[in-house]
Amino acid sequence: MKSPGAVISLYIRRFFRSTGVQVYRHPAPFFWIPVTLSLLAVLGLLRFYEENRIWYLYSPEKADSHFEHAVANEFFNDRGGKFWLEVTITAKDMDNLLRTDYLDGVDALTEYLQYNFTVACDGVKVGKEECSFSDLCSGQCNDNQVIPLFNLIYRNASSRLHPNFRLTYPTMHLYNDEYYVGEHFAGVKIDPKTNVISRVKVVVLYFRTDRQTPQISAVINRWEKSLFDYVENFEHPFLNMTLNSDAMIAREVRSNGLTCVPYFSFSVMFVVLFIMASNKREHFVFSHSVVMAILGIAGPLMAIATTFGFLFLFGLPFNSITLVMPFLIIGVGCDDVFIIIHAMRKTDKTESLEDQIAETMEEAGPSITVTSATNILSFGIGIATPTPAISLFCLYTCVAVAVDFVYQLTFFVAVLVYEEKRLEKMRKSQEKPPLENGNDGSLKPKQVLSIQQSLRSTAGAHPLPADPNGIVSKYCRFLKDWRTRLFLLLILIGYWTASYHGCKTMEIKMDTTNLIMRNSPLNNIAWIYERFLWSEGQLVLVFVNNPPDLSIESNQHEVLELVNRFETLPYSMGKNSTSIWLRSFLYQSSLYHNSKGFYELLQQWLEDPENGGARWNDMLRLGREGNESIRSIDKFMFATACAMGEDANWSTREKLQKQWRGVAHEYAHFNVTVFQSYSFYIDQLDSIGGTTMSTVIWAAITMDLACLLMIPGINSILTSTIAMMSINIGVFGLLSVWHVNLDPITMCTTLMSIGFSVDFTAHISYHYYRNPTSWTTDERLADALKAIGWPMIQAASSTLLCMAPLVLNDSYMVSVFVKTIFLVTVLGILHGIIFLPALLLTSGDLTRLFECSSSSKVAPQKVEKSAEISQNSSFSSTNSQSVLVNKEIPTELTTMTQKRGPG
Repeated sequence: MKSPGAVISLYIRRFFRSTGVQVYRHPAPFFWIPVTLSLLAVLGLLRFYEENRIWYLYSPEKADSHFEHAVANEFFNDRGGKFWLEVTITAKDMDNLLRTDYLDGVDALTEYLQYNFTVACDGVKVGKEECSFSDLCSGQCNDNQVIPLFNLIYRNASSRLHPNFRLTYPTMHLYNDEYYVGEHFAGVKIDPKTNVISRVKVVVLYFRTDRQTPQISAVINRWEKSLFDYVENFEHPFLNMTLNSDAMIAREVRSNGLTCVPYFSFSVMFVVLFIMASNKREHFVFSHSVVMAILGIAGPLMAIATTFGFLFLFGLPFNSITLVMPFLIIGVGCDDVFIIIHAMRKTDKTESLEDQIAETMEEAGPSITVTSATNILSFGIGIATPTPAISLFCLYTCVAVAVDFVYQLTFFVAVLVYEEKRLEKMRKSQEKPPLENGNDGSLKPKQVLSIQQSLRSTAGAHPLPADPNGIVSKYCRFLKDWRTRLFLLLILIGYWTASYHGCKTMEIKMDTTNLIMRNSPLNNIAWIYERFLWSEGQLVLVFVNNPPDLSIESNQHEVLELVNRFETLPYSMGKNSTSIWLRSFLYQSSLYHNSKGFYELLQQWLEDPENGGARWNDMLRLGREGNESIRSIDKFMFATACAMGEDANWSTREKLQKQWRGVAHEYAHFNVTVFQSYSFYIDQLDSIGGTTMSTVIWAAITMDLACLLMIPGINSILTSTIAMMSINIGVFGLLSVWHVNLDPITMCTTLMSIGFSVDFTAHISYHYYRNPTSWTTDERLADALKAIGWPMIQAASSTLLCMAPLVLNDSYMVSVFVKTIFLVTVLGILHGIIFLPALLLTSGDLTRLFECSSSSKVAPQKVEKSAEISQNSSFSSTNSQSVLVNKEIPTELTTMTQKRGPG
């Protein structure tokens, strides 16, 4: 009974042979349909849009952080959504900002950005042509008022010691009111004698508002863009200023991806030149090499255009990480070009051009199918990952590989048909046939059946084994020597040990700076956040979406107990860091001395701009009656701070995030939700290890199944799997040694590595097990290396050349892809040419030894018969389409000499 791989392989070969006949007979549709689809893909630009929000792209779709973000949005969306922007100010010498000129400069900047930095209003404010942030702001717009208040008191030494003015940290006290300054000041030092702030190294200004209407939102976006330009060109004698916002991050992430674009033209040029140079070895005329190189690269380029265009048309977003995909497709497409050209070179030139094209497709089609299918499946597995950035990248790459597969076996083969017809006409017009004496003594043309020597013999059902004196045959016998294989085994053990150690030591880390260029201004902000803000104080927002009736005293105590739970967690900055309206209200309401009820008093307090709680309005959502009087508190929020100190790292943040969520879960009856700006990355850290492991396992299983269904022989599955695992362990481990952390980008490259590693193992295994089993193992291996070894080396070289220009790109994201491609290519070619052949020889020898021991009692006649059956059932391309040469025919065969092919 034949294996599934044997049956499917036979049908695949027959399919591609018949397809080759159709392409030869009707090349026009196979040429023009891909071209037309590529041109129609331009329509996709009509629906083009970008998605560069890293909080969405780099956290799992069903992560808690997405729900928390939705709750925060819902809290503010009743006013059109929330806009936020942060400006950090530092001294150029990174020293104290409380020096007189420095603090005055900070105060002046705060005033200018809040009230005097303007853009055109576009009619959103009646009577104003230019709008400042204060004009556009709605809700609580006085976030930065603590800066001028602090400066006003601090500049007067006597005011600093006034009992009504306490410049303490993290909360500043002015009369009966409290102002949290922990999110504005960092690098703080306290005077031990007076407990007053004596040093501030970083001041952060916050610009937060509701967007209100689409028109106002558009003006706010323009104000933000103008501020980008102002900060980039900011010059001050002793102050530095940097900026952070969602739009800024998206812009820098986009810029990071776009830096790949200028290098793409160099990659294409290098690959075209390499195809031309390597085709020179095939003894092609120069014009043929030029056509094959240019149109060989045209297929992958059209596949890239088709993929982007139609996915845009179907509503898929563009993301900067997808710009790495074209480089991968160029490498994959060139691999197919080399295989097709090499298969065409091996065809029997005595056959018609139609048979040559059919035989080329029969030879190259299955091999290309195996590697393309495994790449498609590998990236297809990645589409199912919960992280949108990874899923999106895998989707684009999966579709592009599939489209390239179709284009190369249709468009490029049609090009090959046209080009071969052109060359055939050229040869006929230039060649003068040799003359011979006729029977009547006159000269007549000498009959010649072959123009060029063929590398494929038609002496029987199978080509003869390679010349035992050839280089390839000698190399295979060298690998077959037990001492060579023992030496290679020792090398592999050392390689596996080092790779395993690298895998064990790889750190899971999510660093947003990895998504931007190293010269991006966001790197300065990231350093300030890491060095000061996260270590000294950062807010967590707590939303209470189903509060109890707070007019009841016991409910007030329960809510305050909830607040206390957050204030007493590890790394919390305590009660002084908390901004909660309820405490302030309960304290100040006693000053009103009236007998109003709770909600009446609350309304009076919230409407009092001087001594009341007007500044708390933005943290409350109230239920009102028809006359606008307060009847209930629908939901509210409060904020408290944590300071991680020397423990400020991702591991500590992860622990804090779990503790906050744990407290919120305990108060589920209040529908409590916590939100922190880096919670998205924490969720990614929580999931990426398990997601990577499960994805890799499923991808590996899928690769094995693909090989099982398309490559005959169980040994091929085992050897390919071992080699594939060896390559991927090496890639993963050596990336760790190369200082690459496990993050979403590394996960993308891991999936890419799994798919590409099969290219090097499947080619050799497929051609090895296709050869007659009656041959010795080294003869089968020599023939496989002759058939596919050189195209593999060409493909590996062109892939490295394609990625070479990206070495100059100063981007972590790009560098990880380049490192992965380099490792998988180098390790893949070493395994494909050295380690896998040695493994195949060992596996073949063990199989023959087992067969000999189990069939020692079988009669010699039966053994011979079995060998004959085995040979006749082999999947050689010439098995079913061999043409026997009748030696009695007097026609001269100029190239059909019956000898072993060159080794």
